Amino acid sequence: MRQIPRTLPLTLISLVALSNTAIADNADLILYNGNIITMDQAKPTATALVISGNMIAAIGDNSLIKRYNANNPRLIDLEGKTVIPGLVDTHIHAIRGGQTYNFETYWYDKTKLSDALQALQNAADEKPKDEWVAVVGSWLPEQFDEKRAPTTAELSAVAPNHPVYIQYLYDYALVNERGIEALQLNSAAPSVPQGITIERDADGNATGKLLGHISSYNALFAQMVPGDPQYRLRSLQSFFSDLNSAGMTGFIDPSAGPASAYDSLFTLQREGKLTIRAGYRIPAMKAGAEAEWFENIMAFRQPHYDTGMIGFVGIGESIVAAMNDGVQMGPGFTSPQKAKDELLKVASFAAERQVPLEIHAYTDDAAADILTVFETVNKTYLLKDLRWSLAHLNTGSEKTLDRMKQLGLSYTVQMGPYFEGPAILKANSAEVAAKSPPTRAAIDKDILVAGGTDSTRIGIFGIWQAIEYHVTGRSLGGVIQKSDDQLLTREEALALYTKNAAWIGFAEQKRGTLEAGKQADLAVLDKPFLTIPADEIDTIRSVLTIVDGTIVYEATK
Repeated sequence: MRQIPRTLPLTLISLVALSNTAIADNADLILYNGNIITMDQAKPTATALVISGNMIAAIGDNSLIKRYNANNPRLIDLEGKTVIPGLVDTHIHAIRGGQTYNFETYWYDKTKLSDALQALQNAADEKPKDEWVAVVGSWLPEQFDEKRAPTTAELSAVAPNHPVYIQYLYDYALVNERGIEALQLNSAAPSVPQGITIERDADGNATGKLLGHISSYNALFAQMVPGDPQYRLRSLQSFFSDLNSAGMTGFIDPSAGPASAYDSLFTLQREGKLTIRAGYRIPAMKAGAEAEWFENIMAFRQPHYDTGMIGFVGIGESIVAAMNDGVQMGPGFTSPQKAKDELLKVASFAAERQVPLEIHAYTDDAAADILTVFETVNKTYLLKDLRWSLAHLNTGSEKTLDRMKQLGLSYTVQMGPYFEGPAILKANSAEVAAKSPPTRAAIDKDILVAGGTDSTRIGIFGIWQAIEYHVTGRSLGGVIQKSDDQLLTREEALALYTKNAAWIGFAEQKRGTLEAGKQADLAVLDKPFLTIPADEIDTIRSVLTIVDGTIVYEATK
């Protein structure tokens, strides 16, 4: 083989230098006259940004136009609009929820029950007779002026030719008369999965109210959704497009379910139609033998990796079934010793292999049990550099946060309490409810906090409502209003979904801030984020969203 010379002729060095300069000065797109929030402490603001290929070539002032105009790039005058790094939701069930997005109706923005029922009727009118109409989470009776949920009779009245399914978070579900018929609730063998309890009247007839838990509700709803793979693929693509329109450029899905749930996502990637960076974690699918499950699933897999548009971010969110407190709102959760032993096996395996994880803990009690296990693991394998996180932590105490800090854990906060305020207040003291979730306290303790929504069942996708909630501290319907000392600044709230989100996904060297040399993931906003009234933050949308240097969404005037 020919050896590569240790030195190059001066003329060749000069040519290489000139070539690199030419490449560096090339530009495909220049944004100027903007208000750019970089989230980079070294250079927090700018007015112009240059994109070359999939990278940010330069960021600074409008003089960049002169330097980078050699190859006639596209110029966009921002006219003072705000630019931010692309938003990343670090805890959203996008893969599952996206595949039913076109099927569902949403009520989170309705303030009157009459308007919610009208939206349901409109959805029914657009569907074939006998097809289910569904609202699956992300609403609250207290958000309506009427302060109540709909009745079975009202659901039957607005959609007499369709079965209707209305799920209130994971607390209960309602069906109309056609729904009672479709599920055969008054027969000897109702068509409902295990774990669903049918409420009956004094005569033994179904009232239309169904009780259950997370997995049983998910199984029940799965019976109603079209199984056509192309339908699910189109729905997922539509969902991702709408996320782009909010300025989202990435997400991490904590648990999408069985392997088949990921097929549509991988199909979009193969076909070159993926418009958002999709990170995912793998949940346990073998209750009672989770350690064996994870050892098998990780046998030929790196601890985490990023392929560009799809990344693997470890294991989560339900890691050991019996350690999961579901959507319990108050104290009293206990996990059996057998479950703790299983978590010790899983956590030890993950720590030894340096596999990142996120684990579900709604309550302080669940978090306490988990941390006791993690503290044992930490004696053998230090956890501080593994980027492990606790999710939710709605009623997390100062003691729990201190234990997390000591271990070097991070915290992924969601917007469950925005909807669950009444239930949290009922199950806990007013003091606990007023600090739920403990985002401010975690930040003040220098715990890395990244933001999620937990949509589509619990939260609102698109992130802006979550950011508004962090800034205002006001839960839906005004049930809980946090005090000023519990609120986040706008910059702090934005950091949860930009640079902190990038860190959780092991991408802080590539994304999360707008800096030269980083990948071009950004959004141009239609409203000024820093000055718009706080209670209008949820109305912000993107007019231009760029992922990896490619425009994936551009609003039409």
